[in-house]
Amino acid sequence: MSSDIRICQFIKIEPSKGEVKHYQNYFIKETKSFKGASYSFAPFEAEGGVSSLNADNQQITIRLPASEYAIRLVEEGDGNRLSKLLLCTRFITAAGAIPDTGPEEYYVGIGASFSDDTIELRFRSALDGVAGGFPARTLTEESVGILPLESSLSLR
Repeated sequence: MSSDIRICQFIKIEPSKGEVKHYQNYFIKETKSFKGASYSFAPFEAEGGVSSLNADNQQITIRLPASEYAIRLVEEGDGNRLSKLLLCTRFITAAGAIPDTGPEEYYVGIGASFSDDTIELRFRSALDGVAGGFPARTLTEESVGILPLESSLSLR
């Protein structure tokens, strides 16, 4: 009996322009079907997951090797501004089976950075945490004007 832990992450990135990209980071040189789409292999890592008591947005970084497909992700996502990310994490069985259920998180792109050998795509959670004093009202454009697409919404 093996006690190895096998974790696969699936990312669906929807750049602000261009087509949706699907990648997984476990099955090397393979394309896997997951949630009705084909996910090709890309050597990436997801890092982050910081949250605070102030209900700030959670931030993560997707780190990729500086390669043609990674550069294309940044270009099509306008510097990774407002790209949409779905990150699914699954524990793979010893036989290589992918479970249907597991953690799924949604993020919005906030920027990117480059080095000689890596590209980092930065994201923040798509929804803010809700503090205890949040008013029981629906915010609409008519009641407050145009709403921002980031976490800088201030209620007074």
